[in-house]
Formats: sequence, structure tokens, C-alpha cells
Amino acid sequence: MSGLLTEIDLKRHDKVRAHVDLPGVPAGTPGKVLVVSGVTWIRYRVLFDNGVEVGLLDGRHLVRPKEFVPVDQRVEVEAPVAVAGNGAAAEAVDDGAGAADNAFGVPAHLLERSKNARARLTGG
Repeated sequence: MSGLLTEIDLKRHDKVRAHVDLPGVPAGTPGKVLVVSGVTWIRYRVLFDNGVEVGLLDGRHLVRPKEFVPVDQRVEVEAPVAVAGNGAAAEAVDDGAGAADNAFGVPAHLLERSKNARARLTGG
């Protein structure tokens, strides 16, 4: 599942499908939007056809029925490479030492800073 918020504009009583596996709801299960809430993060409460009701869902979890693609037919899409604005960050991106160092996208200089701080605190 992608960590990025995906916009989806749904209204109450709209038909949806689970885009990913959810607790008690396999991917592809049809459902109906019961509640739409939120201001900056629009989230939905959905009653799925298997009787499970799940809340706090957004575009990462739901798709319109016509847009659903079965999991075994999905193609992995690469995330776009971020362009750095200042010189120091641009060098890190050019070296390939930016977000590629870990799965969470933490810059290498912050990882090094944390490592040095732990060494100072433990005396090692």
C-alpha cells in the first residue's frame, strides 16, 4: 500500500470497492459509503457487502467499481525522483545517497546525525 494520500471524491451512498486488503475485507470487495467526514483529510466509513463496516478510509483504500484492477494484474509504478532545491541537498541526490539509503526516505545526513548522537549518549 502506498503511503501517499490519494484524492478520491465520493459522496454518501456511492458504490466503492476495496483497493487493498483491509481487516476482514479482501481487496475487491464491493461496498457502499455510509459517512463522509473531515476537512483537510477526507475519510469515509464504508459498509462492505460481506457485512464488515470500516472507517477512516481514503483514496489509498478505496476505488470506484469501474476503476478497480485485481491485485494480480497491477503493475508497479516507480515514484518520481524529487528535485532538490539547494546545493547540499542536490549533491546528496546526485550521489544516490538520498532516499535510497532506507525504505522510509530519510536523508542520509539525518541518519548520520542520529548515529553520532546515539554514540555520544552511550559513550561508544
